[in-house]
Amino acid sequence: MKLLETKCELLAPAGRWEALTAVIDAGADAVYIGGKRFNMRLHRSDFNFTDEQIADAVQYAHSKKVKLYITVNNLLSDDELDDMIYYLNYLSEIQVDAIIVQDLGVLHLAKQSGISIPIHISTMMNIQNSESALTLKELGVSRIVTSRDVSLAQVKEIQQKTAIEVEYFVHGDLCICQSGQCYASGVLFGKSANRGECMKPCRWLYTLVENISGQPIGDLPSGHLLAMKDMCLLRHIPDLVHAGICSFKIEGRMRHADLLKIVVGIYRKAIDAYLDNPATYYLSSGEYEQLYHHRIREFTTSLAFTPASASLVDISGSREPLFLSRAAKEPSLTIEDIYHAPFEDSVTDYQEAGHPILSVKVASMNALMAALDEEADRIYISGEVSPLRKQFWTKISYKEACKRVHAAGKTIGIGTPRITTEREMADAAWLFEQAASLGVDYVLVHNLGTMRLAKEFGLKILGDYSLNVINGQTVNLLKELGACGITTSLECSYNHLKQISIESSLPVECIVHGPVSSMVLEHCIPAMMISKSHKKDNCRQVCQYMGYALKDERGELRPIEIDQYCRNHLLLARDICLLPYLHAFVHTSAKVFRIEAQYYEDGLVKTLVGLYHKYLNILQEHPNLSLPVQESDWNKLVEESPRGFNLGGYVHDITHSKSTAEVMKSIK
Repeated sequence: MKLLETKCELLAPAGRWEALTAVIDAGADAVYIGGKRFNMRLHRSDFNFTDEQIADAVQYAHSKKVKLYITVNNLLSDDELDDMIYYLNYLSEIQVDAIIVQDLGVLHLAKQSGISIPIHISTMMNIQNSESALTLKELGVSRIVTSRDVSLAQVKEIQQKTAIEVEYFVHGDLCICQSGQCYASGVLFGKSANRGECMKPCRWLYTLVENISGQPIGDLPSGHLLAMKDMCLLRHIPDLVHAGICSFKIEGRMRHADLLKIVVGIYRKAIDAYLDNPATYYLSSGEYEQLYHHRIREFTTSLAFTPASASLVDISGSREPLFLSRAAKEPSLTIEDIYHAPFEDSVTDYQEAGHPILSVKVASMNALMAALDEEADRIYISGEVSPLRKQFWTKISYKEACKRVHAAGKTIGIGTPRITTEREMADAAWLFEQAASLGVDYVLVHNLGTMRLAKEFGLKILGDYSLNVINGQTVNLLKELGACGITTSLECSYNHLKQISIESSLPVECIVHGPVSSMVLEHCIPAMMISKSHKKDNCRQVCQYMGYALKDERGELRPIEIDQYCRNHLLLARDICLLPYLHAFVHTSAKVFRIEAQYYEDGLVKTLVGLYHKYLNILQEHPNLSLPVQESDWNKLVEESPRGFNLGGYVHDITHSKSTAEVMKSIK
């Protein structure tokens, strides 16, 4: 790279007019702001701009030769898309320089509507590999903001392979969960991290405990075990430039003007100094000290250079600026509840009831056989396996699984991990090669990259829940990209499921039973706490000796499932259970009901599939029958299950959430 030809945009946030003028005066090349709707900072409306203010901001920025980008970066329902078309047309008319998008449906809507505004993809889309970036580039996207869990080395590889513009966060707030993959706040409170309303359960107090007993592990300290420090890459300007980053992004649309002016000014001076003479560049200690003095939390370089480790987290919480919530008791589904109808008002206008097929995701051959014995219609082999349970699959076992499933007259799909980095795409290619040679019926994919790769192998593709489908436009785009079916998001409400399923151009699948993987972490909490190590260090693999969980202040246990890539999947304290309400869900027009059983013992898999198969058959014969579960069946299910039950995100509507004050009152 010739540094004389390098242009590095310094991109600053602004939530108010005074912040906009301050960051421009401090040297920002571009500014990103949000409107009163459709963006990821909805807790405080006073940190967003009205439509008229956005128009004024565009004129002001352009008068200063600065670009202005608008965040349109939350998930939307079908009910909101008409307003989105109007909004996009308005932004086009006032000549904003780009929009920042998370929802695939918004991307498709802009494409179909002929909106000419350049589109930048939000970090919330969790771009981890070049295949995802290439797909987006072909869809007309001009820039991606990679996941904050992607290292600079990976970013450089993605940029070199795709030649797409890459933006990277260099300063500000971090979330411990993979971008766009946190469902904790949405499922617990109906206030979604994907809607800019996260109640930040990652900032709660936790204790690392043994999963079954709930007893603390040794004398390990309790604390804010998931509370990430703030990103600061000021000391690494040369590394950012040589990684091919075109835009250095500062987080902080809810920060005040005085702070932002200082931060932007310091980064401006450092970038200019390096590009002016890289051979003699060094960072002024005074400038770093000034930035350090104005820090919110302690600083970290996050995963830009090293794997996730304990140094990224501040368990003391001493510099945490705001706790939006305290530990909450999750709702429980009891035997008394099964005689009530929480979805009754939503099913008065019944659709023609079909007979949904029953799918089951498993992680072992024994579980697969148990599901087949109880007449499951479709089997998915989980993309993640548990080292603790000694789970693994081989070429021979994949072949045997296909043989047994097909001999039973059923269909089989192979899953992929929720996260697939540039390096891990090679593993996915091996998996797809096996799937193609064995005649696997489907592959389940969680991101655009694995979808693109699966298509190259000629496989039938099903989109899994991590694609965050809660509107029909997303379904339409995934169909264009080669999907033959989709799974709705874990945050999809009952009403949205019904609306999507009725109008969908693809068969819709929903999860009717199983644990909610509320966060997926690049970090390994047990390794960080017990052996003070990480996955590329000399880790003693403490995850293979016992199961772990996080216990909050209310005594709720949230199990930690650890996969083959050392990622942590933090489950909620209750599992989804829709068995008592199958009559309502049969009438949504969803074509596939799934049991997420990859974390269950074989005996429970058998029980679950048997019960769901039994009640689906009853409803096939009596489609308008509102049939509660027999107490003996319910008691058997409760006795065998490792956790209690609730209705997950189906009872919430994240697009019409309660106020923060109402939520806080309800959890006290």
